Amino acid sequence: MVYKRLPCFYISHGGPSLIFNTKSKSYQFFQKWGNQILHEIKPKAIVVFSAHWETSGGINVGSFQGETPLIYDFYGFEDKFYKLTYHGKGSPELANRVVDLLVQYKFQANVDTKRGYDHGLWIPLKIAIPEPNELPIIQVSLGHNVSYENHIKIGQALAPLRNEGVLLVGSGTLVHNLRELFSSNKIGSYVKSFDKDVEEYITKSRGKDRNEKLIDLINHSLLRKAHPSDDHLVPLHIVAGVGGDDQGKKIYEEYAPGLCMTAFEFCGEKEE
Repeated sequence: MVYKRLPCFYISHGGPSLIFNTKSKSYQFFQKWGNQILHEIKPKAIVVFSAHWETSGGINVGSFQGETPLIYDFYGFEDKFYKLTYHGKGSPELANRVVDLLVQYKFQANVDTKRGYDHGLWIPLKIAIPEPNELPIIQVSLGHNVSYENHIKIGQALAPLRNEGVLLVGSGTLVHNLRELFSSNKIGSYVKSFDKDVEEYITKSRGKDRNEKLIDLINHSLLRKAHPSDDHLVPLHIVAGVGGDDQGKKIYEEYAPGLCMTAFEFCGEKEE
C-alpha cells in the first residue's frame, strides 16, 4: 500500500546513553519505528521539530546542501559519545518550501545555513535509520515563549507536506522532569497521571476538539511537575496541528523517575 497522506509522529527521544543501550525497550522501539518508516511509509524526506532548538523572532529552518553537522548538546559523558557520527543530508529545496508555507500562515521564518542536528534528532534517527543515504532530513526550530496555540498553527501550516511525501516528527519527552530523574529512584504518580490524560486527549478526540484540549494543558494541575519548561512538550502541539482530523494512537510508553517516554502516531491515509 502507498500512502496518499503520510502519518506523523511525536516521539520521546531519550538521552545519548540510549545509543549504547541496545537491549533497552526504547532502543528496540526506535528500531521497529525505523523499519516502519523505511519499509511501510517510505517518505521522500523527513522534517524534525526537536525540543533542543528554540528561536526567538521567528522560526528557523535548517538548510544544508550536503551532510549536516552534529551538535553534541550534552555534557559529562565519556569521550565515545562525542565521537558518534550520523551522515544525514539536508535539502535547501525542502527548507525553502517549509519557509514558504510558514510565511503563508503569517509566521516569520528564516533559512539557517549554520546550525546542525541536535541530539533530539540524531539520537533517535541514528537508531531508527542508521544509514539515511539519500533521504533528506531537515530540522525546524520551536518558537521560544510561543503559545501552545501557535505551535499547533505551525503544524497546520506545514500539514500540506504530508501530501508531498514528507514525514513530520516532533521530538520531545512526554514527561520531562530532570531534577526528579537525577534525585529520585521512584516514579511519581504524576508521571503516569499526566501521560494518561494526554493519551486520552490524543486518542479520544480529533481536530479542533483535540487542539483545544492540548492548548488547555496550560491549566493542567500537573503541567509544571511534568514539564518545568515547555520545550519537550510543544513538539506534540506541532504534530497535533499537522495531524488535523486524523486518528491519534499511542505506539509506545515507558516510565522512569521524572520521565515518560511516550510516542504517538497520527495516522495517515493510504491509497485504495
